[in-house]
Amino acid sequence: MPHLRAHFGLAAMCFAATLLALCGLVQAGQPAPVDAAKAPAAWKSPLVKKGKLDSPLVEVTPLVFKGRYYMLENWRHEWPRPELLRRAGTDQPQIAIRDVEKDEYLSVAMTGYSLGVGFVWEDRVYVFAAHDATGRREIGMTVSGDLKQWAEPVLVVKAKNETFFNCSVCRGPDGFVMLIETNDRTWPAFTFKYFASQDLVHWKQIPGALYGTKKYVGGPALYYEGGVFYTLYLQSLGGGRYETRIARSKDLIQWEDAPEDRPLVTFDPSQLVHPLRSKTIHECNASDAEVVYWQGKTLVYFTGGDQHAAGDLQWAEFDGTPRELFERHFRHESDVRRTGEGTK
Repeated sequence: MPHLRAHFGLAAMCFAATLLALCGLVQAGQPAPVDAAKAPAAWKSPLVKKGKLDSPLVEVTPLVFKGRYYMLENWRHEWPRPELLRRAGTDQPQIAIRDVEKDEYLSVAMTGYSLGVGFVWEDRVYVFAAHDATGRREIGMTVSGDLKQWAEPVLVVKAKNETFFNCSVCRGPDGFVMLIETNDRTWPAFTFKYFASQDLVHWKQIPGALYGTKKYVGGPALYYEGGVFYTLYLQSLGGGRYETRIARSKDLIQWEDAPEDRPLVTFDPSQLVHPLRSKTIHECNASDAEVVYWQGKTLVYFTGGDQHAAGDLQWAEFDGTPRELFERHFRHESDVRRTGEGTK
């Protein structure tokens, strides 16, 4: 019955043509559904925000020293201060040390200095900060072995044609490295410069070591983990909104930014800001992040608020080491955007 075979053959050809036409319509119109099991999962921040600390503080450094947990706090003159600081009878900015576990202030490490940072090395705590009396054109350093008695501050870095702001110090493979936020008008504000030292007293700028030469940056912190330098920096999102992002480098000259959708910490626009600000203002900032490893977790302190008048100190945690936290923010090497921030 050849006529029946021909009929079924023609029917099959018509069905195939119809199927191809339908496929063409699917391709020309909306995309076909994607198998959820094969689709890449959206990245989720590994940090868990733990809450606000009811504090106007902006710049703090969490410290682990001789097995105890402390906080270095930068207090501005216009804020209500703790009793220990009030007893000093000064309206100058103060850098205080607090025992976190006891919630007790131990000492004032520096007076007349601001934007200070703490660094622990060989049973001593070093504090570096900008000297206000010089118009923040000097970085001073003091040191203590017990967090109660502090050495007289000494000048460690002097500005050239710029003003200094925040700084940060870490131990690298060949000595110490300091990041200083500057307003050197050669670059956009507030470009980061990097300095090297063997003794934490004498510092020399590293040629070509810069970050932020092509964009706004601020509120930095510097860490060295697993053979890599990590810089935390403030990214402007426009409209008065800021979040903290992360970049990495092996030589402090060529930098890699983490993908834009992977900030270290960002703001929550549903939250109102600290009580020292208007009750109608919502959070639009997450800046000045600093990291410490304590009891098996990485703790991150940052300030929320809106970059005006007062901060809104908050904290978050990650169940792992700082190195693990930082590495989680980078995809495969081929997916990481190379910024070429430095100059030879």
